[in-house]
Amino acid sequence: MTNKIFIFGHLWMVIALITSKPLAAQEYFSLNIDNDLYFMMDHYYSSGIFLQYGKQLRASDSINNTGPKKYLLWELGQEIYTPSLRYTSNTAVYDYPYGGWTSLKLTFQREISERKQKQWGIQLGVTGDASGAQRMQNTYHRLILNLPELPWTDEVPQALHLNVFADSYKRWNLNQQLAIQSHIFGTIGTQKISGGAALGLVLGKQTVLSKGGNVLIDQEQGDGLYFGVRLQYIAHDYMLSGSLFNDNAPFTLPINPIRSMIEVGYAIRKNDWRFAFTYFNRSPDNKVQPQEGHHYLNITLTRFFDRKTTK
Repeated sequence: MTNKIFIFGHLWMVIALITSKPLAAQEYFSLNIDNDLYFMMDHYYSSGIFLQYGKQLRASDSINNTGPKKYLLWELGQEIYTPSLRYTSNTAVYDYPYGGWTSLKLTFQREISERKQKQWGIQLGVTGDASGAQRMQNTYHRLILNLPELPWTDEVPQALHLNVFADSYKRWNLNQQLAIQSHIFGTIGTQKISGGAALGLVLGKQTVLSKGGNVLIDQEQGDGLYFGVRLQYIAHDYMLSGSLFNDNAPFTLPINPIRSMIEVGYAIRKNDWRFAFTYFNRSPDNKVQPQEGHHYLNITLTRFFDRKTTK
């Protein structure tokens, strides 16, 4: 599976090399895939797939569209969580609840300065059977991996959720090839309540963002390498502890409120295509998991568009 994804990414890079001159993109579409199978694992935060569309909004205070840049981002995503002992129905040995989280996310972003952006938005989604996570995972295991279906015993309850969030991004350019990058974030909702910050070093011209970041903020061609750390405080995590308002979750675990993550990413843009991957080493989400890092990889393919110019 890993080889197929990398071959697919390189194929699109070849297509990008033969396209015409790069344009000042105003829209983009991205496919983001998270998975831990690249490290021969399949548990905890097992996988995620995200489809994102973003566009630059026309400035309302200028006929020539020269005011502060504003953006609108849509994201449809699904996350899947599983215990390490996946083929047993005995929840007494589970170190993570089975859980699916499928949501639609709407983000408004505003450029404060050339290297600083702020954003806010809402996220509406469902957990439990309505998320489709069990069907997605078992279909993939059966048809692609040729593995038995998983039992999904006592999965996270079905519920409708609403989160609101806000983020701030900033970059300090030390020279043309070196920069410091920060991300401050917070979420309040029925599915999660959390806050935190990330700080890292960028080598190269291309801004490297975690999945879901607005790639229109940087129109630079070329590549970039990112090394960073992320620290967050989790006050509530429905995927582990159930609802704040009732106790109808059949299986819960005590959360680790303080979580850390090591991030190493690479991104390259050539004309209207961008390919990126980021490695994550994530500390345990709950107190029952082995207290060691969980590895997974995000691979992102982006296509940029210009609404005004045709080739």
